Amino acid sequence: MTTESELTSADREPRGAVRSAAAAYFLPPDWARVARLVVPALERLTPGAGVQCLLVTPDADATLDVAQALAALPAAAGRRIVAATSAARATRLLAPGTADVVIGTPVVLAPAVAATALKLGTVTQLGFVSADELEADEAALASILAEVPKGAARWLTALEATSGVEAILERHLHKARRITDDLVLAEGTALAVPVKVLIAPPSDGRALQGILDEIDAPSAIVLATDPAVAAATRRFAVAAGYGESAIVQVVEDAVPSHAALVVLLGVPTASAWASVCAAQPAQVVAVIPARQRAALRRVVGAPLAPFGASAAVARARSAEGRRRAELRAVLDAGLPAREVLALEPLLESYDGLEIAAAALRLWERAAAAAARVPERPAVVAEAAPAREREGGREGGREGGRDGGDRRFEDRPRGRDRDAGPRGGFGARGSAGPRGEGRGDRPRGDGPRGEGARGAPRGGPRSAGPRDRGTDRGPDRRGGRPSGPPRDRGPRR
Repeated sequence: MTTESELTSADREPRGAVRSAAAAYFLPPDWARVARLVVPALERLTPGAGVQCLLVTPDADATLDVAQALAALPAAAGRRIVAATSAARATRLLAPGTADVVIGTPVVLAPAVAATALKLGTVTQLGFVSADELEADEAALASILAEVPKGAARWLTALEATSGVEAILERHLHKARRITDDLVLAEGTALAVPVKVLIAPPSDGRALQGILDEIDAPSAIVLATDPAVAAATRRFAVAAGYGESAIVQVVEDAVPSHAALVVLLGVPTASAWASVCAAQPAQVVAVIPARQRAALRRVVGAPLAPFGASAAVARARSAEGRRRAELRAVLDAGLPAREVLALEPLLESYDGLEIAAAALRLWERAAAAAARVPERPAVVAEAAPAREREGGREGGREGGRDGGDRRFEDRPRGRDRDAGPRGGFGARGSAGPRGEGRGDRPRGDGPRGEGARGAPRGGPRSAGPRDRGTDRGPDRRGGRPSGPPRDRGPRR
C-alpha cells in the first residue's frame, strides 16, 4: 500500500486539494505547480457567485506570475482572475463584483476588504503562496482572514518549514497535512561538473538560444519538467530549425546517457536530477528565476556557479588585468614604507593575499564613490562685496554719487528753494516732495521777523505762505536782506 509520503506530486495535488480542508505543500516556488493546486477549485467554481478562491502572495511579482500561470490553464476558461498589485487599482477592479479568483498581498487586499470592495463571504478555498517568503503585517492578514468562512479549504506552499511557516500553520491551518515534493537528493548521486545558473524565465527561448550559441555542444538535452514549458520549448526548437534532429532534444523526465550538454528549464525533481547525474554530461546549465535559486541548490546539493557569456568574461578579465598592471607599477617603484608598517599587524591574523584583496575592494569602492559625486562648477567670478549685496539700502546711500540704481534717488537732499513750497500753504502735511504725511504744523519761510518761523517770540505765530521768489526783508541779525538762496542741488 502506498503511503501519502510516497505519492508523487501529480498524484497528490488534485486529490489533496479536494478532500483535505488544510494542507501544506513543500515545493519550489514554481508557479506552474502552484497553479495546478488550484485546478480543482477552478473546476467547481460557480460563475457570478462572487469571489470563491483567494490566494495570498508575498509580493507583486509573485501575484502577476501566479495570475499568468492560472490564466494559461484550461480550467480557467471563462473565469475572471484579478491580480491585485495596488490597493487603489484593486478597489477599482473589484468594484463590479464579478471576480471569481483574487490574488494579492495582505497589504493590498486589506484596504479593499475595509472598503467593502472585496467581499470574502463566498470564499471556498484560501491559499498561501510561498509562505516562507511571506512577511505580512499580522493585523492586515488578520483583517482578511476574519472575513473568510471557517469552512473554506486552506493550504499553503513553501520550500521549507521555517518559523514563519510554522506560525501560519499553527494559527490558520491547524492540523494541516504535510506533503513534501520530490526534492530530496538520493544517496550516492553526485555530478562531476559544476552547475551553472542563468537567471531568466525558463520559457524564454532567447536564453536557451544564447546558451546553445555560447557552448556550441554537438548534442544538447533540454530537461523541462513542466509540461507547458516543454511544449513551448518544442515549438521554439521547430522555429529555430532544430526540428526532430538529435542536436537538441526536449525531455520531461529522464535524460539520456552520454549527453554533452544538459539545459535545465526550471527546478527538476530529485528523480529527474538523479537521471542527470547518471548521464554524467560535460556541462550543465540551469535557466531559472531568481527566487528558485535556493530550491535548485537544495536539489543539486552543491554550490552553483553563474553562467557568463564569453564577451562578458573577456571584458571582466581585461578590467582585472588593468588593475594588476597598476599594482605592479606601484610595486616596481619600491615598497611604500608607511603602508607596509600600517598593514604589518594584520599579518598575524590574515594572509597577505587576503589583505591585498580587502585593500583592492576598498579601492574599488572609493573609485565607485568618486565616480558618483558630480564635479563642482568652476568659479566664474568672485563673490560680490557685502555693500553690493545689500541692494536697495546701500544703493540709496551710495547711488547718488555714481548715478547707478539707488532706492531714494528721486528724493532731493536738503532744502531745494526752487522746488516750490515745502509744505504747501503753511501746512506741513500737504503735498510736497518731502513733507508728505508729516503732520499739519505750520512752517512758513517768510522774513525772519514775520511769518510762522520768523514771528516775534511774544506774539502769536501765523501761518503765512512761503514765497521763495520774493524778498524776505532785512535780516534782524545783520540788517542785510536775505533773498532766495541759491539752488544747492542734491546733497553729496
